[in-house]
Order: sequence, then C-alpha cells, then structure tokens
Amino acid sequence: MIPRILFGIPLLLAASAVDAAVTVYTSATGTAAMAQYTVASTDQTILNAPPPPAEFNPATFIQLYDGGMTGMGQPTPGSLFGFSIELSVAAMLTDRCLTHHIVLRPEFLNYCAILEARAGSITIRVGGNTQDKATLNVDGNPNGHTIEKYKGTDASPTETPEVHFTLDLLNAMAEISKLVNVKWFFGVPFLKTNSDGNAAVVVQNSMSILGDNLLGLQLANEPDLYGPHFKKWQDYSIPDFLNETNYMLSNLPFQGNPNVVGPSVCCMWTIGQLLDAGYLNQFAPHLKYVDVMHYPHNNCQGDENVQELYPAYLSHTEVQNLVSPYFDAANVAIGAGKQFMMMETNTASCGGFPGISDSFASALWATDYAMQMAYGNFTYGLLHFGGQNVYYNPFTPPPTNMTHIRKWNTGPIFYAQIVAAEALGKSGNARVIDLMLDNNSANRAGYAIYENGVASRLLLVNYVQPAVAGSNANDYLATFAIGGGQTGLPAITAASVKVKYLRAASVNSKDNITWAGQTFGQQFMSDGRLYGDLDVQTIQCNPADGTCNIPVPGPSVALVFLTDAAYQNSGADVATPMTFATSTTTQRLLLTMDEAQLNSSNGRSGADPLGTTSEGGSQTSGAAAMVGSFVGVVSFVVGAVVARVLL
Repeated sequence: MIPRILFGIPLLLAASAVDAAVTVYTSATGTAAMAQYTVASTDQTILNAPPPPAEFNPATFIQLYDGGMTGMGQPTPGSLFGFSIELSVAAMLTDRCLTHHIVLRPEFLNYCAILEARAGSITIRVGGNTQDKATLNVDGNPNGHTIEKYKGTDASPTETPEVHFTLDLLNAMAEISKLVNVKWFFGVPFLKTNSDGNAAVVVQNSMSILGDNLLGLQLANEPDLYGPHFKKWQDYSIPDFLNETNYMLSNLPFQGNPNVVGPSVCCMWTIGQLLDAGYLNQFAPHLKYVDVMHYPHNNCQGDENVQELYPAYLSHTEVQNLVSPYFDAANVAIGAGKQFMMMETNTASCGGFPGISDSFASALWATDYAMQMAYGNFTYGLLHFGGQNVYYNPFTPPPTNMTHIRKWNTGPIFYAQIVAAEALGKSGNARVIDLMLDNNSANRAGYAIYENGVASRLLLVNYVQPAVAGSNANDYLATFAIGGGQTGLPAITAASVKVKYLRAASVNSKDNITWAGQTFGQQFMSDGRLYGDLDVQTIQCNPADGTCNIPVPGPSVALVFLTDAAYQNSGADVATPMTFATSTTTQRLLLTMDEAQLNSSNGRSGADPLGTTSEGGSQTSGAAAMVGSFVGVVSFVVGAVVARVLL
C-alpha cells in the first residue's frame, strides 16, 4: 500500500474569483462577550509561590575531579527526555487536507528539530491507556479518519475510549523519521489476548513500516490496574499477567527480535515484585527494555489541594524520592543486559494540575527530574501528552476553530526537555552524578555530566522564588574547581566557561520563559521555533586558585559548558536549527506579522484614512471593505510543500 503522506499542508489553488456576489461591510458588528478559557491548555490559574526558606545559603562549593566521580550513572543518550503520546490523540502528529491526504504538521516537526539539533535524536512513544483495546484497520476506517474513537465499555477512572487506527498513522511516523531523527516505541493491544489476533497485525506492521526506527514494542500498559479499572477480572494478579504475557510472546510475530518493553507497571504492583516473580528471567530472550510508569501525584479524581502540593514541585528532595525507589531494579535490569526506562511520566496523572503543570515551576522540576533519572541509570524518561484538556503537555495544537498560523501552545515543561538535551549532548556517553549541593539541600540541585572521563557540563537549579519579585535575595553563587585544592590532582579548570540560563519572571510564569534569551512566546503564539537573540554568557575563571564562580538566580537553571567540545557536542551554538515551513497552513490566504512589529507600527489610528479591513470594523473607515467570494477550489495538490530550510 502506498502511503498517502504529504510533507506539508497542501496548497489549494483558487480556480477563479468571477462570482459577482460581493459583501460590503458598512457598519460595525455588535460587541461580543469576552472570550472565556474553557480548556486546561488555556487555564490562567495562578498559585501562591512557596515562601523562601528561612535559612538560605548564598554560596556553595563544588569539587569536580578529572577522570570521573564515584557513583556516576550509566552512559545516557541525549534523547533521554522524550515524549509519550496517547494513541487516541496521536492525530496531533498529522493533519488531513481536503483531498483526504495525510499531511505532517510542520510545527510538530519544528519542536522535534529543536531537540534533534541538541541531542542527535528524539524518543517518542505512541500508546497509553488506549493501546490495550486498540484495533488496527489495515483497510482504513469507515469515515476515512486515521483515528476513530468510540466510548469504552469499561468503568475506568480514565474513561478510556476504544481506538480504531489505520496504517496512515504508522506511515506518518515513518515519514517523520525521514525528516527528523525520531525513534519510536509503539504500544501493542493486550486486553484481547485470546480473540481476533489484532495484536499480531499491530506487531507485524509496526516492525515492517518503522524498521530500524522502532526502538521497541510495549506489551501491556499498567497491568496492575487491569483489575481495579475493570479491564480484566477484579482479582487479576501477577501470575495471571505472567501467563498472559507468555501466551502473547508465544503467538506474536516478533521474528526473534528482542525488542519487547515491559512490564509497564505503575501503581498496585512494584517493579521489584515483578522481578521477584521471575518476569525478567522468564522473558529475557524477548526483552530489550524493562520499564515502569509513574506520576508523583494522582489527579484522576480532581480533588487534590493543588496549593498544598505546590512546594513538592520546587524541591530537589521530592525529585530524589521519585527516582530512588527504582535504583535497585535499574541495576538488576542492566546486570541482565537490558535497559531500564520510564515509559510514561509527568507532573500528575490524568492531565496534571492547574498552576503547577503549566507554570515555570514544572520546568525547574522536570529539569531536575531528567537529570535524576540519568543519574539513576534510566535510558529514557518520556513525558506524557494528552489532548486540549490537560495541563502538562509539552506543546499543544490550537483548538480546531482557530487558525493554525503560530497558534500552538508551548508548555513550560518543554523548555526542560531542551535543557536536558543540551546537558546530555549527542555523544551517548553522558554520565551524570547528583552533587547533592549544600548538604543535599531541598531548594537547589546540582549535577556534573562526564563524557569519556572528562568533566563536560555542570547543571545547577535554584528553586527559590524571592519574596520580592525581581530581587536577588535568593540568588546563590556556585564556585567549582576541577582538580586542584586538596585533591592532590592538577587543577585543570578552564580559563573561561560558557553558561546558558533558563529564566522566567516567577515560578508561576506560564509564558515568556527564556532559554539563553530565546523563547516560544506567549500562549497560542508558537510555530515550534525559538525566537529572539541567543544569549550565551562567558564567565572568566580565576587562574590563581583554579576556581570558577557561577551565579544562579532564583528561580532559574544554569547549564555550564566546561569545555568547548562539550559546548559544540550539545548543539548549543544552534540559534535556529533546521526548521520546517509550508506554503500555506490554512484554507484562507493570510498575511502574518510578528506581534511585536505590529505593536510598533501604525496599525491603530496611524492609518485613519484607510480605517480597518476587519469585518465589523470601525464605522469611520475611509472606505467600505469589500470581500469577494471564491467560487471554487482546485482539488489537486502541489507536491511536497514542506521544505527543510535554514532560516
């Protein structure tokens, strides 16, 4: 079957404008009610920032050693912090034009390109609760959609729909990997273990279409909730799960490829219980990854006191407590020759929390979390996506009734993914250690990143929001040295280092967050590209004692590049990476203009003779606006209109 994929939104050519019908606007329309925020992705909830600690140390010293440090994590790829996209909303990867061809969304490709430029690749999982009862219709869905959703038959708290998807989804994923270096995990249906064999169809087509870009196939999703969520019998147990896993592995066409991911437990069972029950020993020939799924809090009932929870997302101690329960399991998996990963996580289950998941606090927390997972020997940790009505999305397409031009929402947590990608770099050999700054203080975090025994980068987090916004009362100065001092080793600190900062006005900020001076802007203003001048600071070190002083404002993240090679290997000098553009992105022919330029132009009252060209505009217009209506649209598509360009 030939994939019906186009690399961009089709250029629809107007056939003619010969229709005599003309609409003349001679009076203003009535005043409409102000727009109301109706979905989570536009929620403006602001919480009270936790107060600064009563005792705050304004300085900390970090001793680094050439050759590495005891306790470093295993080598970690720069693509550790990827995406987990719920199957039911995977249509966000694509769009569909009037000719029913699938098109790839350039904004999505732009977000991916930003991470690829820094990490070398991107890791994406498609699956989730909806994978277990999903059906792959190889001949297409009745209405021609790539994904169709039907009301589920179980009583799950997540109200999981039943999903029918087509080969267009897998073909789109394959095409995405040709444009940006995306590697995929895909979820296999697990609930119908003895019925229609659809799981085999999913396995076969996933492997054949995605090929080497398929990292693994996830077998089962939160099986410890199958009983409580009425997806299987109520007393569904670990032995039941092992029996069904064995049946599936015996009957699915894996063709001897050890690319299975499991057991994907989250809540009622621990990964230690599964390992003790023999999961790894029994299924080792099939397994490539041992995985878990975990959220720090549960918002499925929607009754949490979010304000009381806020301090937990501004605490290094809480991040350590998230990851440390998996240290032993990770070591067991690695000892058996497998990789260990977090298949799905985010700020809170069932969409996250207003005021936390969509604030700068989540970016600080997630940066710390990513580094802690790298320190804890995780190969990947994937941030989960939902639809419009969740708070924690790294980015969200605009609602369907809005134009698509620069209207995506970039979540604060996506900035953390950029920082993590640069911190780990492209080598695949980044080894991370938690420095436990200031006697393992809760209000700051520090990590050293080594590559091939060389101290390459230093990542520093300051969680504290000053009582007076904009003050430097809770900044701290991190002084580091590589060797020298009392170490008995030569001092090899560089003469200068480069530093990038992740900044925002407050831990409560939802937009205008900057990474090295660049930003995705405000809500519904993004096309997946960073804007603004790149601001990389150079700090001179102290040759007399071999130390370097790094200011860490509150709140912020500082990423220090200890060598020029580390800076280059992070793609850190990429102000604007390769991006994706289309000739059109809506059915209307629209002229777009940067808002900042518009604000400084003569757009309001500076051109009174012309008045306004908007429908319902000022009655004082110098001329009535006339809008002709087109009678037809040519239904052919002009080739591949997405171009990979360097802007």
